[in-house]
Amino acid sequence: MFYDKKYALSKPERKRLILSNFKGYDENKLSRSLPCDYVDNVYNFGFKNNSLVNLYGISSLRLDGNRLPALPPTDGYRKMFVAKRKSPSGASEATVVVAHSRGIEYISTSDEGWQHIDCDDTFTAAVNYIYEDEDLLLLSGNKGIKAFCNGELKDVPLKMRIKDMCVHSERIYAVSEDERNKLWFSDDFNPFNWNVSLQEGGYIEFDGSLGSVSAVRSFDNYLYVFCDYGIYRLSAYVDQSQFSLKKIYSSSGRIYSPSVTECGEYIAFAGEDGVYLFDGYDVGRFSVKTNELLSRGFEDVSACYAHHRYILSFTNGDGGDYGAISRRRNNNMILIFDLADRSVNVMRGVSFFNLTNLNTRDYGKVIGLSEDCAFLAELDKGGLYFDAPFLKYWESGEIDFDRPSEQKVLRAIEYNTEYQYILGVMAGEERYEFLLSPDEKRRNLYIRSDAFRFYIKSDNVRDVIKPPALVVDFLK
Repeated sequence: MFYDKKYALSKPERKRLILSNFKGYDENKLSRSLPCDYVDNVYNFGFKNNSLVNLYGISSLRLDGNRLPALPPTDGYRKMFVAKRKSPSGASEATVVVAHSRGIEYISTSDEGWQHIDCDDTFTAAVNYIYEDEDLLLLSGNKGIKAFCNGELKDVPLKMRIKDMCVHSERIYAVSEDERNKLWFSDDFNPFNWNVSLQEGGYIEFDGSLGSVSAVRSFDNYLYVFCDYGIYRLSAYVDQSQFSLKKIYSSSGRIYSPSVTECGEYIAFAGEDGVYLFDGYDVGRFSVKTNELLSRGFEDVSACYAHHRYILSFTNGDGGDYGAISRRRNNNMILIFDLADRSVNVMRGVSFFNLTNLNTRDYGKVIGLSEDCAFLAELDKGGLYFDAPFLKYWESGEIDFDRPSEQKVLRAIEYNTEYQYILGVMAGEERYEFLLSPDEKRRNLYIRSDAFRFYIKSDNVRDVIKPPALVVDFLK
């Protein structure tokens, strides 16, 4: 007689787990289990009330609801500066100056149209200076410096190319493109006098141990000289004989000089190995988010500070498709670092560069140029790119539920949404995408793997994506 053998099969352990509470970006809080509240791969989404939402956007600049006239056409190169001035009442006003290879275009916030000045130079750096009660914008180009004032350009007798400059103790300090081991300075109270003498202007020579001089900033009563691989502090007052120089920071990675920006009580800068905050004495790393991005190319760098945020714009060399609608600069990126709550937001696939502040009596805006817009552009919180939606993306790290050797089966997604979006699952070499719509609350699945990655994509005009839940079986 034969008897059937019966085997007791263990029942899978089933769990219902929240995918993420959507708390933000943080490369230091990644988890291999759920919920993955923080991720290091997210762009064009914001985080609010444990939801993924639209946050930052880019639009054509509007002042008092009115859009400024379109920029006159140029032949490619454009560089924007803001000339500041005081009105007779003492209020701060501004003139936007756009330089190109045939001259400059300028417009004040109260003007009705752009004005043009012919000039056979290409300006790359600028600084504001008050000289004999006149508000000057000193513009540096390939042929030297000119002063923009009252709709005119005046010659400054310094025929060298300037990479960067700032005002400190009533002198102009300038980094020369041609002699990168020197820091030049003007006579005090006179930006037109660069004569080298103990009573007028002069220069300070560096030994090159930190690389070439690349940027200079006045901060907290000192002058800080940024080199390719470090920082000097210069005590510089009226009497040149009292100048003193001290090396205070050295770096193993290159510092990107256009990123050096005064941010309240810090100077922020980006380097090959992260974004740093410098308080005049110590340097601390704010984020390593730029590591991978910089390794693929870091060009067209510009930065500014506004509303407690350090905003960094650049073109990444990665040729991937990010669903960008920018026709000319598909990979231009913006990183927004909030110095108050230490959050980070990432925008990708947009064209917004040459960032600067437009701060006046009536306005406080981050403005820039765009290859996709004939007008001046501004950073806003509309969540759109020139009135059109753009791709938003969130991705978890690899999730093995802290059980790397066990097999798991993803059985269902449970969710509640007002707008449809795509949830993707990567399991080994396989990829699955599911369109989740407001008409459903659950999607049954059967995806087996020892580890998963999850991502969310949307190009909605508006998004409020709440945490979905995953039903997972753990096989014994």
